[in-house]
Amino acid sequence: MSVCLLLALLGDADLIIDGGTVIDGTGSKGQVADIAIEDGHIVAIGNLSDEKAKARINAKDHVVCPGFIDLHSHADRGILKYRPAENYIRQGVTTLLCGNCGGSPIDVGEFFTKLRDGGTGPNIALLVGHGSVRQSVMGRINKVPSKQQLAEMQRIVRQAMEDGAVGMSTSLRYGPGAYAETAEIVALVSEIKPYRGFYATHMRDEGTRIFEAVEEALLIGRKAKVPVHISHHKISSVSVFGLTRQTLARIDAARKSGQNVTLDQYPYSAGSGGMDLYVPQWSLVGGMGEFRKRIADAETKVRIIEGVEELLVRKVYRQGQDTKNDEHTTAALDRIRVARAGHDPTLEGMTIRDILQQRRQPVTLRNGSLLLVELISKGTRGINHTLDDSVGGDVDRVMAHPQTSIASDGGVLEFGAGNPHPRSYGCYPRVLARYVRERGHLKLEEAIRKMTSLPASRLGWKKRGTLKVGSHADVVVFDPKTITDVATFANPHQYSKGVHHVIVNGVAVLQDAKMTKSLPGKPVTLGR
Repeated sequence: MSVCLLLALLGDADLIIDGGTVIDGTGSKGQVADIAIEDGHIVAIGNLSDEKAKARINAKDHVVCPGFIDLHSHADRGILKYRPAENYIRQGVTTLLCGNCGGSPIDVGEFFTKLRDGGTGPNIALLVGHGSVRQSVMGRINKVPSKQQLAEMQRIVRQAMEDGAVGMSTSLRYGPGAYAETAEIVALVSEIKPYRGFYATHMRDEGTRIFEAVEEALLIGRKAKVPVHISHHKISSVSVFGLTRQTLARIDAARKSGQNVTLDQYPYSAGSGGMDLYVPQWSLVGGMGEFRKRIADAETKVRIIEGVEELLVRKVYRQGQDTKNDEHTTAALDRIRVARAGHDPTLEGMTIRDILQQRRQPVTLRNGSLLLVELISKGTRGINHTLDDSVGGDVDRVMAHPQTSIASDGGVLEFGAGNPHPRSYGCYPRVLARYVRERGHLKLEEAIRKMTSLPASRLGWKKRGTLKVGSHADVVVFDPKTITDVATFANPHQYSKGVHHVIVNGVAVLQDAKMTKSLPGKPVTLGR
């Protein structure tokens, strides 16, 4: 059926996007064409200059592509309060996968009902988080679950999948997930297999012990017979930059053997999370109240401080550096920045070195460790500059891998509050500006594939992630010459520039670079 005959049968389209360079998300070269949208779907692509529409967008000299699908967000923490998700819409993101790193709502049905009742800017998908499930059944304790406890966790996971979760996530680096043995994870991940779910993991280690962590992730996938997705793949220990050569080779070998393995990545030199990653996880058993009791005991505190020092040496010192060298230690402690400090917001944005100098304390490994323990006891969150984003480094290497999706690891935030990681505001435009336009590390079509059809394939979606007749109308229009991230580590609350129009389920949520207040986003599940 011709384009004109199709539109004649349908009547006037709701919207026609005119004259843009259509990059369809598959990796194919872009072509100038028009796109017609009707009833939330793409109904025609081609020369539609003579066709009628209720509204038109002039996309000349702009790229028109599928809306970006973020496989790794923590938006479940804020989406019910900040429903437009403006920080993501202005990046071109039309779908957010939440519930990563082991943390999620465990009543998926209730969460989805609340989303539907008020609407959202982007679509929302959800993983059920192992850590949340475990804590709801066992609390924050370090022990093997009883048969009854394991059975209850399995029931919760099954119900979550029945209610629309797309898989299960873990964080085996932080408690309570860190307290789980491999057999427990296999038993729970096996519950998602009948629903065609996948296993997404923040692995047990992303530094000096990463090889063991990768093997555990692959083993869990094989035993549970489900696909494995490695979250925010990186080397986050300065002492072992370059290990992605081996980790990616191991992933390739697993794929060659027939195992379904994919990964995602954020394009920055720093990660973010609770500062409690710097203390031994045994010290956090029972929660922050128990941690405070432990550091109040002099003997136990010494053990904790020694553990912090050992972790700092592996994570923030370069290989061969001397902890007694003032220059080395100053550089190392400058890599840890306060993101959120509810007890003292004046610390937000400062590094461990900055705080020690403000207090007129020597910048030493011991003083840095003592300060970290103090900050952790008050629930402080941090940003860790422990990734290699130099040309040809780990970030470049992971990004170039054909199975790497771009993902933010960010959240929906209160604008202006705290000092969050800039990835929540700038992840996708940063790739398109820095890695495509400025450096040529990726071709534009390949970068868009990593933001659209590749993550859609992980979710089993055939009508999202590409621009074709019949697909859901999640569409982004941006200027390839000006798109850029503006958010920085020092000043993160800045929206990205260059995205002019964002369509979600056929409805404009961003039009002429202005939010429309429409909330057409909805929960989406596997294969939808």
